Amino acid sequence: MAVADVATEICRLFDAGYGLVVLASFEEGRAREVAATAAGRLAVPLSTWSLAGADRPLPELLASLRSTRQAGLTVFLDLHPQLLGLLERRLLREVAAQGPLFHQYLLAVTPIGAAPDELQRESAVVALPPPDDGELSIALEETTQGLDLQIHAGVAAAAVTAARGLGLEEARRAFRLALRAGGDPTAAVLAEKRRLLRRSAALDCVELPPEEAAGLVAVGGLDALKQWLTERQRSLLPEARAFGLPPPRGLLLIGVQGCGKSLCAKAVSAQWRLPLARLDLAGLFAGEAAPEASLRQAVAAAEAMAPAVLWVDEIEKGFAGVESGRDSGLSRLFGWFITWLAERKSMVFVVATANEVANLPPELLRKGRFDETFFVDLPDARARAEILAIHLRRRGRDPAAFPVVALAAKAEHFSGSELEQAVVSALHTAFARGRDLAPEDLDRAVGEAVPLFRTYEERIKALRDWAAGRARPAAADAKLVDYFRQS
Repeated sequence: MAVADVATEICRLFDAGYGLVVLASFEEGRAREVAATAAGRLAVPLSTWSLAGADRPLPELLASLRSTRQAGLTVFLDLHPQLLGLLERRLLREVAAQGPLFHQYLLAVTPIGAAPDELQRESAVVALPPPDDGELSIALEETTQGLDLQIHAGVAAAAVTAARGLGLEEARRAFRLALRAGGDPTAAVLAEKRRLLRRSAALDCVELPPEEAAGLVAVGGLDALKQWLTERQRSLLPEARAFGLPPPRGLLLIGVQGCGKSLCAKAVSAQWRLPLARLDLAGLFAGEAAPEASLRQAVAAAEAMAPAVLWVDEIEKGFAGVESGRDSGLSRLFGWFITWLAERKSMVFVVATANEVANLPPELLRKGRFDETFFVDLPDARARAEILAIHLRRRGRDPAAFPVVALAAKAEHFSGSELEQAVVSALHTAFARGRDLAPEDLDRAVGEAVPLFRTYEERIKALRDWAAGRARPAAADAKLVDYFRQS
C-alpha cells in the first residue's frame, strides 16, 4: 500500500465520522507525507504538534481546538500515553467527538499503534506499511543520481527486491552503503538488512549457510512432507492464480526434538528460493516497545518481504499459558496473531514448529490457520541411512565407503541431530588419532551414544498417540516407498 492509498483510507475513516485516526508507523517522514496528502484531499489546512517543536502546551492546543469551529487536520507526533494526564485525555475525547461536525480532524502518528483507552470507541488505527517497490525504486534512483553512478536495470530490480521490508530512510542508507562499497549491491543490501533487523528482538533475516541452502535434498527422510512441499511449490506461480488456486499459507510441524522441523523451515526457503525470516516470540517481550506493537512491526516487515517464508520456532513456548486466560496481554497478542494467520492476504508462507503439544493452544490447529499439520517422528532405518549419508557427504566423505545401512540399523531410535553428532564425534576421534575417518569410528560413536528416546520414551509415545488422527505423518509408509521405488 503506497502513501496515497494510506491517505485515501484515512480520509475514508474521517468521512465516516471518526474524530481521531492513529497512524501506526516509525517513519515520521512518510507519515507527514501521508498527512499532507490527506489534508489536500479533505481541503483543510494542515498543522503539526510535537513535544520539541510546540509553540504551546498540549492542553492549551486541545482547548483551542475544542472552542474553535475552524476546519483543519492536526497531526500529533508525540501523543504518547505517558504525556496524557486526565485533563489531556478529557480534552482529546471532546475534540474527537465534535471533530466530524466541524471538519476538525486529529491524526496521531505513533509506533505503538494504539489510541488512549478513553478514545478506543472514537478512534481508528491505520498501519503505514513499509514502502512498496515503486517507492524503493525511486529511492534507489535518487541515491544513484546523488552518487553519480549508474547500475543495470536488472541489478536495480534485484536490489529493490532485497530491500523489501525496510523503511524508506533505512533503504536509502542501505543503498548508499551498498553502492559506495561496490560489488554486488544486492548482497550488500541484504547484509545491511540483516543488520537493521537485529535491532528487533523478535525478527531476524536468516542467511542460510551453503550446506543448508541445497533445499529439500538436505533433509533425510520425511518423504510425505517433501512431496507435499514439492507440489505446493508450483502454486506460487501466477499460473496457479489463473487456475483458481490460492497461494500456500503454511505448515505446522509437530514432533520429536532434533528430527528436522527447523531444518525443514530452512529447506523450504532454499527450495522455493524465498527469503527466510525468523520470528522469535519470546523476543516480543524483550524490547522496550509493547509486545503487540513489536509483533505488528515484525509481521509488517515479513509481509513487505513477500513472497517470503516466516519461521516461528517452538510456537507453543511463545504462547504458553494463553489457555488459562490469566494474562490478558498474552491473550490479546495470541488473538491478533491467529487472526492474522487466518486472514492474511500476502504471500508469506508460515512454518511453525512445536515440540510440546500439551502447551499448544488448540486454536492453532483449526483449519485455515495453516494448510496442513504434519507430525515429525523419529526417523526409520531408511531415513537414518539417508541422514548419515547427508552428513558424511557434507563433510567431504563418500557415503559409499561406509556401511550406512548397517549403522542405521544399529542406531535405532536416534534422531536426526543425534545421527549428525555421531558423525561429528567419529570425526573427532579420527582427527585426534591423526588419520582419516574409518567405519569403526562411526560404529563406535553410534554404540556409545545414548539417544533421547531412552530418557523421554513415555513422552515420545504420548506425542505419537496425540498425533494419531490429528496430524499427517511427515514420513511416508516404508512399504509404500518400497513399492513405488520398485515399480
